Amino acid sequence: MAFTILAKVGEDNPQAVIATTITSYAISSVLTGLVFFLMGSCGFGYIVGFIPRHILIGCIGGVGWFLVASGFEVAARLDGSLNYDTATLRKMFEPNTLILWTIPFALAIFLYWSQSKISSKYYLPAYILTIPAIFYFFVLSLNSLDPIELRKSGWIFEGPEAGEPWWSFYTLYGMSTLSLFIYFSR
Repeated sequence: MAFTILAKVGEDNPQAVIATTITSYAISSVLTGLVFFLMGSCGFGYIVGFIPRHILIGCIGGVGWFLVASGFEVAARLDGSLNYDTATLRKMFEPNTLILWTIPFALAIFLYWSQSKISSKYYLPAYILTIPAIFYFFVLSLNSLDPIELRKSGWIFEGPEAGEPWWSFYTLYGMSTLSLFIYFSR
């Protein structure tokens, strides 16, 4: 969707591309949720039975692989997407990158294993909340761990620019450039 918008709007107007892309994603998410809600509330869930099971399994598997690949991209701080080539493989096994993705990978494997042993409904939320709590406990208690250096090395996500308000993300919607969205949707 983003590449189609970029091709239509043009690379010379990045503000309009960003505003149109974000608005398109938001509208498509709301419409998808609305359609699913209406199908469920009108009792049309049986329609899923007409879709062959192997198609559904393939779609679910594709979404699963997308989530795994995205997890590696984010954890390893890869530029762009996860490419299936030797350059990306070398990058994944560089010492600085290796530690960034092996720890979350090990935590995910431990979570998968431990959920078969612990059946409490509070276990998953507690596990997820405990990981950043332990991380930031060590960051804040050890003087050798500098948050600025951790941010540069990929351990902490980049924050907004200094002085930016928390709601600055919403300015990317760019209501003045949103009129291009109406043109684009024709």
